[in-house]
Amino acid sequence: MKLKNYKACVCNLCGTGCGQFLKTDGKKVFGVAPLIAHPVSKGKLCIRGWHSNELLSTNERITQPMIREHGQLRAASYEEAIALVTKRMQQFNGAAGEIGILASARSSNEDGYTLARLAHEVFNTRIQGIGAEAGHRKSMASLEHAFGYPGAHGTLTSIDQADYILVVGTDITRQNPIIGGNIHAARRRGARVVTLSSSRTQIAKLSTKHFQQKPGTKGLLVNALAKALLAIRTVNHDRRANIDLMAGYAEYVAALRSISSVALERASGIRYEEIEEEAKHLEQAKSIVILFSSGISGLDRPTIDAITNLALLTDRMDHENSAVIPVAGISNLQGSFDMGISGELGNSVFKALAEPDSTIKALFVIDHDDGIIRDKDRIAQLDFVVYSCAYKSAFMDLADVIFPLPAYNETDGTYTASDKRVQITHKNVENPNGVLPGWALFQMIAEQYGASWGYQDAAGVFTDIAEHVAGYAELNHDRLSKGFGLHWDPKAFASSRKRKFNAINIEYWESPTTPEFPFALMIGKAQHYWHQNNLMRKTIVPRREYDQTLWLYPQGYIEISPDDAAHLKVRDKWLVNVCSSTGTCMKIAVKVCPDVQDGTAYIPYFIKNMISDFLLPYENAYAAGEESVVPIKIQEA
Repeated sequence: MKLKNYKACVCNLCGTGCGQFLKTDGKKVFGVAPLIAHPVSKGKLCIRGWHSNELLSTNERITQPMIREHGQLRAASYEEAIALVTKRMQQFNGAAGEIGILASARSSNEDGYTLARLAHEVFNTRIQGIGAEAGHRKSMASLEHAFGYPGAHGTLTSIDQADYILVVGTDITRQNPIIGGNIHAARRRGARVVTLSSSRTQIAKLSTKHFQQKPGTKGLLVNALAKALLAIRTVNHDRRANIDLMAGYAEYVAALRSISSVALERASGIRYEEIEEEAKHLEQAKSIVILFSSGISGLDRPTIDAITNLALLTDRMDHENSAVIPVAGISNLQGSFDMGISGELGNSVFKALAEPDSTIKALFVIDHDDGIIRDKDRIAQLDFVVYSCAYKSAFMDLADVIFPLPAYNETDGTYTASDKRVQITHKNVENPNGVLPGWALFQMIAEQYGASWGYQDAAGVFTDIAEHVAGYAELNHDRLSKGFGLHWDPKAFASSRKRKFNAINIEYWESPTTPEFPFALMIGKAQHYWHQNNLMRKTIVPRREYDQTLWLYPQGYIEISPDDAAHLKVRDKWLVNVCSSTGTCMKIAVKVCPDVQDGTAYIPYFIKNMISDFLLPYENAYAAGEESVVPIKIQEA
C-alpha cells in the first residue's frame, strides 16, 4: 500500500481528538496507523482508535432510507421518506413541546449546527438533548461563571509541561487512554500527579499521591485543599490582589474557613493534616492542570464549582501550561454544546420522555451508541419516531422512518475536542450508496417547509457557523486543513476576562446507608461504557477486549472489598442477591476487588439491562454521575 493511500483524520470515538491515518484505497479502509506529529496523541492510539477500521468496514450499515408499513420496515427513496417526515411532523406543535430532538455527541459540528437550525427554525421546538450531556451542562455552567466562557481553560498539551496535575474522579486511563498515558509520562518526567477518587483506579495507582475518599465527598475534599492553600498564603502574608478583587472571593473564603477538620475526616475519611501537606506542593507549582470527567460520567455541580474555584485560587491559570479541562468520553460533546443542540434547562428531551404527562408526541433521533435505551417504553408509545444513523442498532425497532448517515470518513466534517481544539476530517472513502451527509439531509427536510439555507458543501455550513457561533469566527475549513486544528477563541466572549468564584456551601456528606441496607453502591459508567456501545459491538478486537470481564462474569458483577466478602461469607464469582432500599432486586456475581473501600460496592451500569432496570428508581442518583450513591444490602443467593 503506497504512502498516498494513508489519509489523515481525527478519531471519532472519545473526546481526546487523537490524530490517525486510515489506510484506504478510496473504497474501503484496510487499517489504521498513528499520526506521530499530532500534538496530543503524539503517535499513540488506544485499542478503539487502533481498530476503528473494523468499525468503518463493517457490513452492519444502514444504506438506504426505510419506512415502516404494517409493522415492517421497507426500503424507500429519500424523496418518499422526507415527504412522509414532513407530512407527519407538520401534524405536531413544536412550540407546545410535542416534538423532541435527541442529538448525538458524535455528529460533526456541521451536522449539529444544521440539526439545531432544523429543530429551532423548522420544527419550532426547544425540547432537545444529547445522549451524553448529563454532566457536561454542569461543567459548562461552572466554567462559564468562573472564566467567562463555556469551555475548557487551557489545552491538553499543557499536561506535557505542567508541574502539578490533579485528576478528580475519573479513571482517565480507561475513559480517555491517551490522556491517561500523557499524564503517566508527565509523572515519569517529574510532575506531581494527584488523584482523588472513591476507588483505587488505574490512574490512582500511577499517581504520586492518591486520596481515596468516601463516596460523595470529592467536592468537600477539593474545598479543604483550597482552605489549606489559603492558610499557607495567610501565614506567609502572601496577598494576591487580583484574586482578592474577583467577584465572590469574600464569600468563598468565608465558606472555606468554616470547614471543620474533625467533620472533614468523619465525612471523607481523609485527615486534614494530609490535605495541608498536599497544599504545600500545590502552592510551589508554577503550572497546574486540573482534569475531571464530563458528560455521561460527570460530577455534580457543587464538586465542579469546587474545582473551578480552586483553579482560580491557585493564581496559576494565566500560565501557558496551566489548564482546567472537563474531559469528555465522546468525540464531539463540546462541539455539540457549541452548536446549540444540547438540552437547555427546563427543555430537556430526557425530562419530556421521563414524565408520563408531558406533551411530547414525536421524536427525531440522531445515532444512539448505548446498548441500553433509556425510556424505551415511552419512546415506543410516541406517535412518530425518525431515526438517522450510519450503523444498525436496536433503536431501529422503535422508528417509523429511518435515514442512513455516512461514517465520519465518508464526508467532510469538523469536531471539537475536550480542550476546544477544532479539527477537520476530510472525506477519504467513497460512499457507494449515495448516502447524504447529515447537514444535507436536514437541509432537504427544511426545504420541504419552504426554508432556503443555500448550503453547497460542509465548508459552506462551517462558514455559517463561524458567523453565528461565538469563538469560531476566525476558523474555516482551509485553516483547519493546515496542521492539527485550532482552538476556538475564548476572547470572543465579552466576559472572558471577568473571572468570578462560584458560590459554595460546605456540606458534610452523610451516607444514606442504614443497618438494613449497609452498603453504599457506586454506579459506574465511564469504565465500562464501551461494553454496550453500539459502535464497539461492530468490531472484533475491541469487542473481544472489552468483553473479557464478561467471560468471567457473564451475568455482570458487583465489586466489594475482600473484608466485606469475608464478612458476607461469599467468594469471587458467587451469585448474590442485591436489593435496594426501594425494593428493586437482582441476582449478580461477586467480584472481590481490593481497590474498593469497605462498606462500598461498585456496579458497572452498562453491562446488563437488568442493572439499568435495577437503577431506574434512582434517576437522581444516575444524574449525579460519579457522586451517585444507592443504599443496598447484599445476601448470598
